[in-house]
Amino acid sequence: MKSFTFDDLLQSYFSERWLTERSRISYSVPVKLFRRFVGQDKLPVEVTRDDVREWREFCFSEEGRNLAHSSWNNYCRHNRILFKHAIDHALIDTSFNPFAKMEVTSPRKRKKTLSKRQVEMAREAISLYKKMELYRKKPSILHPVWFWEVVFETFYHTGIRLTQLLLMKPEDINLKSRVLTATWQGAKNNREHFVPISNALYPHLENLMNSAKMVGIQRGEQLFNVNRFSVRHRMETMDSWQVESFYQKLSQICGYQMSPHRFRHTLGTELMKEPDRNLHIVKALLGHSNISTTLEYVEVDIGSLRSAIEGRL
Repeated sequence: MKSFTFDDLLQSYFSERWLTERSRISYSVPVKLFRRFVGQDKLPVEVTRDDVREWREFCFSEEGRNLAHSSWNNYCRHNRILFKHAIDHALIDTSFNPFAKMEVTSPRKRKKTLSKRQVEMAREAISLYKKMELYRKKPSILHPVWFWEVVFETFYHTGIRLTQLLLMKPEDINLKSRVLTATWQGAKNNREHFVPISNALYPHLENLMNSAKMVGIQRGEQLFNVNRFSVRHRMETMDSWQVESFYQKLSQICGYQMSPHRFRHTLGTELMKEPDRNLHIVKALLGHSNISTTLEYVEVDIGSLRSAIEGRL
């Protein structure tokens, strides 16, 4: 039997499964990290339970940067699936999966959200820096502010994922029908879903679409691309680092942490506080496959809990 390497197993698995580039990376990275720990020359058939156990202990140590439980479970799951593929197809001479049942119980922390006051403070900061750029005629630390304002409002009003925003093209925004398409390539469940463009978001997206036309952004090209509108950025396409850098700067200005995903949690939580709340609508808006996933995004309102307790008296 051929001595299959980890690269061989990855290629074999990728040839069996139709995966996006993003999904392939999600398998390649955990394998790369495991090989770095056990040694590049170690073959899959030589991996033991002790190897996996020692890697787990390393990951949770200070030397391993105190890896989060959820991250370890992600690494473990992808390696386990790869070994299962190897065993099921008799690619390695063993029937034992060293990654089986090696996940750990992950603590469930409440989702972090933003209060209405925090959102308004962030808007005030953006507005201030936009005026500064206008009157000073030079880039600010949030340059170009008008563009990042569109990004900010898009995350706030739609709750889409960062990857979905980065993959968005001009044809994904229909201003006439007031519908935004969140692409399947950027979703964890590979499902495309549609988000209504609210009255508050409409002028921001209209501004972006008009500006994109002026700089020559064509169909099929990245729409949310700060590099096409900036005198300071010079990359070909906008990546997640540029978006995260903006939120880091805005967080420092406002004095509290903000991120694209925190807006996603906030949207789900706020919608579930409404009197006519509908869990199925929130599920559809966030693009989830099942209700249980949506429930994880919804933070219980302490005010509602207090009212329920007071109502017993």
